[in-house]
This record gives sequence, structure tokens and C-alpha cells, in this order.
Amino acid sequence: MVQVIGEIGGTSSRWAVLTNGVARTWPLKGDRWPGHNPVSGDGAEFARSVQELFQGLQQDALDATVIHIYGAGCGTQERQQRMERTLHLIWPKAEIHVETDLMGAAIGLCDGDPGLVLILGTGMNAGYFDGHRLHRPMPSLGYLLGDEASGADIGRHLLQDAFYGRIPKEVHERIFGGDGPVLSDVLARVHRAAHPARELAAYTALLAPHLTEHYVQDLIQSRFHALADLLWRFFSPEQLATLYATGSVAYGFREVLADRALERGMTLKVVEPDPLPGLVRYHLQRVR
Repeated sequence: MVQVIGEIGGTSSRWAVLTNGVARTWPLKGDRWPGHNPVSGDGAEFARSVQELFQGLQQDALDATVIHIYGAGCGTQERQQRMERTLHLIWPKAEIHVETDLMGAAIGLCDGDPGLVLILGTGMNAGYFDGHRLHRPMPSLGYLLGDEASGADIGRHLLQDAFYGRIPKEVHERIFGGDGPVLSDVLARVHRAAHPARELAAYTALLAPHLTEHYVQDLIQSRFHALADLLWRFFSPEQLATLYATGSVAYGFREVLADRALERGMTLKVVEPDPLPGLVRYHLQRVR
């Protein structure tokens, strides 16, 4: 029996194909597979792209009989069904199970232990995992109204500071070069993009080589402080005691995240770029 595990974010996706107790994972290092969000994404285009990738790299994945998906934007039954319909374009006869990306993070990171689960990538999501179920008292407002400390949130504040002249000149030039950013170009890219949050988050990546700059440290710390304040509003101190985090921002700025969390009584126990390795272990154990 062939099973497929998909960890699907709005920007990118990661996959594992389980065949006779052996797992192969995609994409390989340096590659990127498309992401999809059932709230706003083009399901047909996403399905076509993933199908073509598997046809070229691992044809037997398309023969899978069971598909386990953990996806962004799958927080309601209607959205889960929308994601399921998209995946049936790839696997029309398979048994498809769709869960939220946050549940995928809980299964992949926590190893059955309780704790606060945090996703920090292009967007942000958080919930308390009691070892069996997720508790999500905090509303998910998306990149326009919320997503504190996400890539989109940090990128938006970075651009604001650039255009309002709040970045020291020499630091501005190191981050953007001598001619950037150009307001008209940024507005066109963000407002015309199919996925504006991705465009904003792309600017956060510019900060990685400049983490020793005081401005960059202050910006990231301020957004992590805003996130911590929000978490304390919705979760108890006991629920916040142990933190499990995943996503490009959580992993890329993990030392800052750990320090800011500890200041608020939270111990960052696990941080991973994505939860797929843990999900593979979990599903391999279930098929043995």
C-alpha cells in the first residue's frame, strides 16, 4: 500500500510517500513545491503542478490509496472539503483525510506531549495541544488584521519603516541596496499579487544577513513582543509553559524567539523548519 502525507502551506508544500515502510520526501533541498490555501488559491492549478511533479519524480505516488493532508486555511469543514476536492483531482479514487496545518504541527512536533503549538511562517497560527486535541481560543485574523510576528507582518513593518524614513541610512542601504525599495514598484507587487502575504513575507528574508544590526534586532523583537502579548491574552500560564514552534520565521529567528519566549515564562522546547519528519514517524508507526 502506498500512502502520501502532504504538509501544505499557503506558500509552499512538503510531501512524503510511504511505500512498504520506507519514506521518500519531497522537495529535495533547494527545490520548492507549490503551496495552496483553499480560502483563496487556485485548486486546479495547484493540483496540476503537484501531479506533474510526481509524474516526473515518483510515479507510484499517484497510485496512493490513502492521503493524509495537513493544510493551511483548513480550519472549517467547508474548507477541508474544498481542499479534499482539489486533491481528488490528483488522486480521484484515494481515501483523503484533511486536517489543519496546526494539527500537523502538533502531531509532528509534540510527540504526544502537551504544549503550545505555534506556526510562524508567511502567516501565524497558535493553539494549545493537550496531547490529543487542539484548543484554539484565539481567532485567526489573517495578514491584513493579524498574523503578528509572521513573515508578512515583519515584512509590512520593514517596508513601513523604509518609506517613513525610520531605518538608519547605512542599515537601509545594506538591506535594500542603494536604490531600493521603490514605492510604486512595491505597491504594484503587493496589491496586484495573487498572494499579497507572500510578497510581504519575501521582504522579511532580506533581514537574515543583518541580524547583528540594532535596527533589525529591535524590529524582530518588537514583533515577537506583540505576539507574546497576544498569546498571553488567550492562553493560561500553564498552557504557555512549553512552546513547540515551526515555520520559516520561527526557525530562521529561533534564538530571538527563544529569548523573547523565556522572558514571558515560555520555554521553547522544539523548533523545526516544518513538521514533516515528525508526521512521517507518526504515520509509519501507525502502518506497522
